[in-house]
Amino acid sequence: MPPSDEPRLRDHWWPRPGWRPGRVVLTWHLTFAHATDLHALVRTYQRALAPLPGLHPVPPRWLHLTVQSIGFTDEVTDRDLRASTAAVTGAVAALPAFDLVFGLPEVHGEGIAIHPRPAEPVHDLLRTMREALATVLDHDAVHARPDQTGRFRPHVGTAYAGADHPVAPYVEALAPVDAPPVTVPITGISLIRQERILEPEWVYRWTTVTTAPFAARAPGSRRPT
Repeated sequence: MPPSDEPRLRDHWWPRPGWRPGRVVLTWHLTFAHATDLHALVRTYQRALAPLPGLHPVPPRWLHLTVQSIGFTDEVTDRDLRASTAAVTGAVAALPAFDLVFGLPEVHGEGIAIHPRPAEPVHDLLRTMREALATVLDHDAVHARPDQTGRFRPHVGTAYAGADHPVAPYVEALAPVDAPPVTVPITGISLIRQERILEPEWVYRWTTVTTAPFAARAPGSRRPT
């Protein structure tokens, strides 16, 4: 038996409150459908992990960074959806586009995830969105996060843990991979209708409701290095 203090992954697919098969959530994501360099980077790391058990890799088309939930579709009124969408769209239009740099994934919690840098623009985005949402929704609705728990730390999941496993083998499998980081321009955020699909797919999939664009990048602004 491993020592009790050995770091371990936890099953990502535990029955989260509110989720049930077929239930759909409205949530704002950064999505990466056209980020082909990121897709290639993720596939490189997924190949390194493929011999190990217990993971459900995220298909490139479903890569995402969760920012802010609105609520489950059976609880969000049409009026609140229209008002919250307009509030977010208007607020983020004043934010400049930015770049995120993706590198080596981390192994922790409920899977394998890349924490892009810098994180500050994503935190600014969340703060701007919540300030806007607070003008049209009540506090509980603004701070409800049925698709994410715990402290907000921007991340893009590349594989979900399907069971509890020691962390060490996954860390060791990733360590030899020599893949340069990739930079992805972030020009807007998407409101999606997202479903949590269990066996046999083990994936989150969605349709896009709308995309709220950011302002053009400030002239002479520095890109992350």
